[in-house]
Amino acid sequence: MWIDITMPLYKNMPVWPGDTPFDYRLMAMLTSDGANVGEITMSLHAGTHIDAPFHYDDFGKSIDALPLDLFIGPVLLIDVTGKKQIQKQHLEELSLNGIERIFFKTKETYDLYRFDPSYTTIHPEAVTFLANKGIKVIGTDAPSVDAVEDTTLQAHHACKNEGIYIIENLHLKDIVGGLYEFIGLPLAIQSGDASPIRAIIRKMK
Repeated sequence: MWIDITMPLYKNMPVWPGDTPFDYRLMAMLTSDGANVGEITMSLHAGTHIDAPFHYDDFGKSIDALPLDLFIGPVLLIDVTGKKQIQKQHLEELSLNGIERIFFKTKETYDLYRFDPSYTTIHPEAVTFLANKGIKVIGTDAPSVDAVEDTTLQAHHACKNEGIYIIENLHLKDIVGGLYEFIGLPLAIQSGDASPIRAIIRKMK
């Protein structure tokens, strides 16, 4: 059975401070125009999304240039709830066995209407450690791999330097750790710095 781990997009949802909030409205209506036609406005970083390297590097790949095969396949989900920052020592006992994707569950509860700046981040040394183990995609239920006040984006740049792509704002409530199949493809937004995705997982035997 496939499990949806996507944060829904809805009015007044929490977004990164200063980002364009999500809004959906009907531009045309069935009763008057013959069909319901909707319009959305939003930051590309609202909800569950993939960061393209162009997000933090003017010369980095845009979202439409990312290899899609990285966003389909086995993923190891681990529970790091309660840790302020994911560090190398938290990962040294992991057995990855050729796994290219790792997701971090960092919290048990999700505030549906408030941005919480006290989320779990990832230390750049942990990124390098995972890259040396063959990881190519890191996912988190936090809104960023860097702290909200870190304008240097150290973990983002560590991911770029190590060839790792980032998925943020996964919705992992009630999901237990383990090995899963994963699908979460970005939209083909030309020159885009990010893209929302519909992320789904299925437990592997």
